Amino acid sequence: MEMKDMIERLSQLRHLKREVDELSQRIGELEERAMGGSARPMGMLRSGRLDDRVARAAASLADLRDRMARRRLDCLEELGRLYAFIDDLPDSQLRQIFAARYIDGLSWQNVARRIGETDEQVPRRLHNRALRKKIAEMAKFDEKDENNLL
Repeated sequence: MEMKDMIERLSQLRHLKREVDELSQRIGELEERAMGGSARPMGMLRSGRLDDRVARAAASLADLRDRMARRRLDCLEELGRLYAFIDDLPDSQLRQIFAARYIDGLSWQNVARRIGETDEQVPRRLHNRALRKKIAEMAKFDEKDENNLL
């Protein structure tokens, strides 16, 4: 994996969080709609066509809810991997830099301020050095796995 690819993946963190929140809200709305409905006055006969439409709508809602729930689960799994990546960083300052940049979406200047620096190049250099090291570690790990397979 290249540094550019890793940065793009980390950059998805904020978007994934937002997507999970939106999907959770949509699922809640769908469940509310599925449970809701107008009450029929006592003694009124049901129309077969209405029952069929309601059943089709309920089936469509259930299908949509299931698809959104699966997508939400995929997003949550990716979020877990990205959080684990940040949590596995060996240095507290690095974790703060990555969290500020990718979770909070701060600019490099604001990341620098958050860690008590005035020059935005300081956190950027630390970030890039940590990514290069992590990518090198991942490449070594992949080589070992490949050698074990042969």
